[in-house]
Amino acid sequence: MTRQLPDGVEIARRLLISVALLAVVGTVLGLVLVQRLGVTYTAGLEVARDSAVVAATGTAEVQQLAEDMVVLTDSAATALEQAGEIVDSASVSTEAIGTAMRTNLAEGIEGTANIANGMASFIERIERLIPGDSPSLAEDLRALSNGLEPVPAQLRALGDQLITTSSQLADSSEDLDVLAANLDVLARSIDDAAASLSEVDALARGIAQRAEDALDRSKSDLMLLRLLVVVFGVGIMAACIAARRAVGALAVRQAAGPPVAPAP
Repeated sequence: MTRQLPDGVEIARRLLISVALLAVVGTVLGLVLVQRLGVTYTAGLEVARDSAVVAATGTAEVQQLAEDMVVLTDSAATALEQAGEIVDSASVSTEAIGTAMRTNLAEGIEGTANIANGMASFIERIERLIPGDSPSLAEDLRALSNGLEPVPAQLRALGDQLITTSSQLADSSEDLDVLAANLDVLARSIDDAAASLSEVDALARGIAQRAEDALDRSKSDLMLLRLLVVVFGVGIMAACIAARRAVGALAVRQAAGPPVAPAP
């Protein structure tokens, strides 16, 4: 007569079957999840690689522009310094010429005009004693004196203008010096920025290379992950099947009872 298995054993066997079915479902879901994660991971790596390449390219171009700007700024600063020296020299020369026009040259012209006027009066008196009608040197000297009369005032006015221009040139020279110093500071700042851009360029290229390497490994990594999910699911199912058989065998032994000893 066959005995029925205890209820606890039957429940355990059914529970093991349920766990095995859940392992199958979990394996399928795990493979789907790995597939979706693989697509997302690959897309993320491609975006990271492309972004790093774009960043490296843009950084390299900006770095080259920064280096060109440094050269241009240095050249401009040098040109401004040279222009400042020229303006300083022009300011000194202009002031010297203006001072000379206001004083020595104007006074010399005035003296020449006075001498010409005095000589005209002296020669005029002598010419009165000379008979005949000859060209008058006195008139020529007086015309020279009259012609020179407004020149000193014009020279002094021109001297004043030259001195004013000299002051303006001196102020311009100071502005040029300040601008040249500012350009030097700007050149150093651009140079520092170019160095930082060089580091960013190296970093971006490194990221692009690492993303490319990760993309090359992604297929094998995903394959290993899928294999791990399958092995884990199959292992659970195998363990459940083995446990179910073990529970069944144990239940059969318990149902058969203890072995009967042979009669003496």
